[in-house]
Amino acid sequence: NLYNGLSGSELRGKTLGIHAYGNVGKYVAMIAKGFGMKVYGFDPFVAAEIMQKDGIEPVSSVAELYSKCQYVSLHIPATKDTKGSINFDLLSKMPEGATLVNTARKEVIDEASLVKVFEARKDFHYVTDIAPDNAQALAEQFAGRIYCTPKKMGAQTEEANINAGLAAARQIVNFFEKGDVKFQVNK
Repeated sequence: NLYNGLSGSELRGKTLGIHAYGNVGKYVAMIAKGFGMKVYGFDPFVAAEIMQKDGIEPVSSVAELYSKCQYVSLHIPATKDTKGSINFDLLSKMPEGATLVNTARKEVIDEASLVKVFEARKDFHYVTDIAPDNAQALAEQFAGRIYCTPKKMGAQTEEANINAGLAAARQIVNFFEKGDVKFQVNK
């Protein structure tokens, strides 16, 4: 219900950066390719060959990803190394018409940098399903350039909830039967 009647921009022919090429990143890349986007990926834990096999062009650094892509989709966890890592320096590298899509974690965004980028670049947009602490002020000051859903949207379909439950059950079984700790959170 937020359509305002103004023309938008097509995704076809645009560049998308996948920041962390895990399960969700792979699906976003697949969908983006279906829209005719050129997709780049960065993930220090995924071999370049895996991305290449999927038709994704791997890049060697986060800075390179942001400088090549009009759109960047975040899929990084909130760790001591990633919290606040999406900052002014990185965001200011993005080409004209930049849009950052954050469906990962709000803690990875340096909110002061987000304000600074909005002030410095009239062409910058931010789309998220995890509203920043200063969302209301940003929405008022930068109307039409920041879009926040009312709540986290991950797994908001019946199928996603079933799939998440099945995945969790398989992980538990694999832990007890095979000692698999691939998805262990607390180490």
